[in-house]
Amino acid sequence: MPTPRDLAVIVCTRNRATMLADALASIVAAIPEEVEVVVVDSASESSATREVVAASRALYVRSDIRGLSIARDVGLRTTDRPLVLFTDDDCIAVDGWIDPVLDRFADPTVGAVTGRMLDHTLIGRDAPAASLRRCTRTVEGLDAGHGAVMAFRRELVLELGGFDHVLGAGRRLAGAEDLDMFCRVLDAGHAIVHDPACVVHHVNTRDGDSYTALHLGYGLGLGALSNKLVRLRFWTGVAMLAVLLKRTVGRAIRHVRDPRRGAADRAMLRGIRQGFLAGARLRITGTTFIDEHPPEPTPVDAPVDRDTGRTR
Repeated sequence: MPTPRDLAVIVCTRNRATMLADALASIVAAIPEEVEVVVVDSASESSATREVVAASRALYVRSDIRGLSIARDVGLRTTDRPLVLFTDDDCIAVDGWIDPVLDRFADPTVGAVTGRMLDHTLIGRDAPAASLRRCTRTVEGLDAGHGAVMAFRRELVLELGGFDHVLGAGRRLAGAEDLDMFCRVLDAGHAIVHDPACVVHHVNTRDGDSYTALHLGYGLGLGALSNKLVRLRFWTGVAMLAVLLKRTVGRAIRHVRDPRRGAADRAMLRGIRQGFLAGARLRITGTTFIDEHPPEPTPVDAPVDRDTGRTR
């Protein structure tokens, strides 16, 4: 049976020091001291993130190259704990959240465990009822969980080549690095258990153009993931693409009169198409895309261009 000494909690963050401080406080309060906490600073533009981590018991490590998948791999290589639990800097952990994770990894056939991300308005209230799920088929990676609360056997992820650096926040194909890893874990013959007793609360709500852009990014990542699977496992990839399109078109029709959700669904549908075409232009090694054009390094306190608002 795994113990807290076997686990590291990894938080990847960029330019959100205030949110990170709240997340870290909740994590530290909700875990035993034996659990390691690692914060990966994904090319933040100031020292604020480092200062927040210095005030906690967490270990700080920085990547000058932005990208969520890159940061996740930095976290994997920073710890030597056999189990790693990823959560986000805009999530609040609750008491007992790691217990189901450790329990499920007692089964040697389980390669990953996921939990539930609930809205922050439910903090302090009983969570809605939900069922335990066990995923074994590659296409079930679409529904296996969420990157805000996902745990893996560390060596398994490293054996699979780590996260796909072309996918995820910080890159053009700005989503699905979590679902991509779920699919790869399942395709390698390991099960994923979704345990609703493992809960974090999400505190960052997006609206307007930011909400639409978020779903465009999700679509871009999912489209590229589908293309990769079509090339590696043809019928599995076709099945995944069919599921994605059916779901997204269905949501777009249902939400056609909803300005917020309708715009997001249409953006996601565009993203799936664009991501699929973009993925077709990328080479593959093993089960990941080759990252031929990684971002330029971002130094701390990088100068900002007054016209674009971006770091130079």
